[in-house]
Amino acid sequence: MASAKEIIVDDDYGADFISIQEAVNNSVTGDIIIVRSGTYTENVLVDVTGITIRSESNNGSVQVKPLNESTGTLLITADNITVSGLNITGASKDSYKNAIFTYGDMNNVTGNTVENGSIFLGSCTLENLTGILYGEMNNVTGNIIENGSIFLGPEISDNLIAENKISNGEEGVHISCCGINNTVSGNTISNCSTGIYEYDQGANIHNNRITDCDYGISLSFASGGIDNNVILNCNTGIFLREACYVDIINNTIASCAECGIFDQENNNGKRIYNNYFNSSLNIRFGAGEGENTWNSSLASGTNIAGGPYTGGNFWAKPDGTGFSQICVDLDWDGIGDLPYNIYEDEFDYLPLVSRSGPQNSVTPSANFTASVTNGIAPLVVEFTDLSKSAVAWNWDFDSDGIPDSTKQNPVYVYRNQGNYTVNLTASNGLTASSKTADISVEKRVAPTWPFVYMTGGLNTLRTVSVIDIRTGIVITKVKTGKHPSGIAVTPDGKTAYVTNSWDNNVSVIDTATNTVIDSVKVGSYPCGVAVSPDGTEAYVTNCGSNNVSVIDTGANTVTATVPVGNWPEGIAVTPDGKKAYVANSGNITAPEDTVSVINTINDTVTDTIPAGRHPCGVAVTPDGKKVYVANTYGGTVSVVDAATDTVTATVDTGNSPFKVAVNPAGTLAYVANEGGTVSVIDTSNDTVIATVDVAGGRLEGLAITPDGKKVYVAHYGSSDNSTLSVIDALNNTNTVTSSVDVEVYPGKIAIIPEP
Repeated sequence: MASAKEIIVDDDYGADFISIQEAVNNSVTGDIIIVRSGTYTENVLVDVTGITIRSESNNGSVQVKPLNESTGTLLITADNITVSGLNITGASKDSYKNAIFTYGDMNNVTGNTVENGSIFLGSCTLENLTGILYGEMNNVTGNIIENGSIFLGPEISDNLIAENKISNGEEGVHISCCGINNTVSGNTISNCSTGIYEYDQGANIHNNRITDCDYGISLSFASGGIDNNVILNCNTGIFLREACYVDIINNTIASCAECGIFDQENNNGKRIYNNYFNSSLNIRFGAGEGENTWNSSLASGTNIAGGPYTGGNFWAKPDGTGFSQICVDLDWDGIGDLPYNIYEDEFDYLPLVSRSGPQNSVTPSANFTASVTNGIAPLVVEFTDLSKSAVAWNWDFDSDGIPDSTKQNPVYVYRNQGNYTVNLTASNGLTASSKTADISVEKRVAPTWPFVYMTGGLNTLRTVSVIDIRTGIVITKVKTGKHPSGIAVTPDGKTAYVTNSWDNNVSVIDTATNTVIDSVKVGSYPCGVAVSPDGTEAYVTNCGSNNVSVIDTGANTVTATVPVGNWPEGIAVTPDGKKAYVANSGNITAPEDTVSVINTINDTVTDTIPAGRHPCGVAVTPDGKKVYVANTYGGTVSVVDAATDTVTATVDTGNSPFKVAVNPAGTLAYVANEGGTVSVIDTSNDTVIATVDVAGGRLEGLAITPDGKKVYVAHYGSSDNSTLSVIDALNNTNTVTSSVDVEVYPGKIAIIPEP
């Protein structure tokens, strides 16, 4: 420290050096480099430990611009560096337009102005390949960033991002995966695509003010805490992608155009309480198991609405009709006297209410509309509540005087002919009013039976949806095990078998009541399932244990386990029930690309057939003579002669085929391609005769009606929209005749035959 000194830099003469780089090259630990007003066009490498670089005036009059725009303006590879008071322009030709790179530890980047660039904290591999530099324990504080962001790279920890003002960037703050103890606090972020984005980490995000962004805070595979933030005028306040075990506490989320919180996967483990919500739609859910906590224990202490007790959340709407704005609070403790039903069976049991508003001064006025008031059974009716000043709803759909639903906007299926009177009682907890309407249901006609089962896709947990194909309405959801994947229905339509990949079991569903009546333990990571033509056995491919479980459907027990190839997925049983064909898809480390042939009489593998790359889907023609195998990575379909178990043809479909089904006549094979098309193969000559473009993106499910007239296709697009499309297969028309939006991510589908 005896040699530490002040070094003056001026872009004119009369100083120690005329460039910042020269000053750095001639400095030692402890030196302070003072930069006078001026414009410095250079790319600066700071590789001397423990020095300070600051402007003389601290008023932004020091302009640092890149000489080489293909690299960062300021690169810090040493430790204990302080950079303050500079006005730094990013390198506009760089992919991130970074102004400051920091690969060292315990550095302070504070009080700078960054234009058209970002501050990047990260890691780099040394040129001599002797190790990696990680930027940890750095402080980025009090900076102004315009048209840029603060970017935390992977595997860095203990960094502080605080009191910065960030605007007009792609992401205000980006937090990459795998670090720990990073804190984002007290920042003001505006007009960014995403205010704060966090991936696979548990950062502490608190006391930030985020306005006018598409997404205020977005978490992917992330946990941690979000507290005391203010999020205003965003499209979505908080976007929870695959986020679990997140605490969202003491935040204000208001005036969001789409919703306050979008819980895309609706995974469990989140605690969300003492927040102030005030948007037209405060919470939006994707398909999933839910089971989150929406209130803490009742305790003394000022809550976010100013009441004397902490508990749940304040649920407001801009038009003044939110639950917390009109709910009963007879004891005047700031806690609503009714629980708030957030989603299905999830409640905020201690909702906050306003102690200043004139609640309960207006008697509720019950009102609603029905999507249809007459039609043929089964008749799906979607009810929309239009009541005023109500926070609780009680519906009687079938005129029996017994409550059928407490949802605000329920869906009900009238399965039998008759005339019904629907009664809605709307209440604020103190007073109530009622409204009735008549529903007329005509006699059911068998060909109108319109329901399909759909497993949840995209990491959706514990959900199989029953969908009305005419409207796309989910009429009910069946809770199964974790990550339901494959589904098959017995020939009589009475029972469905669903493989739960994360629970290593199969749920048995009674289709008459849509309830799980049994669970069968199978191998590791069950994927596909097929039922024998006589309905006595179900065959389950276990991807993780490379075998097939044979289930006796009468006793719902496993009677045999058959070893097959690596990572078996699709499976199909021949019409005579004597063979089962298993597509062994393999993986990157152990490719397989084969089809195993199981003799179902003695449950042994009798042959192994070479197929294309990564076979997934498999189907057998109704006459049992041919087997079609979809090879996803190969872009082909292998045609197998079932008599000799040899490949006799290879059909080029392209677009990553992965699911295949043959119509009841055996004349056409329909192949679902991940690229968003369905290939139609003429089974007489094994050529593609049509390619049906199914708008909406990646295809997930494919099923053909028992009469062969329609093909159902489930798919989802790039904007979280899910669609069920109908292909007209009558007379080889093969065109999409209708599509309906559905409320859940699509997975595999199965038709529920007419009971």
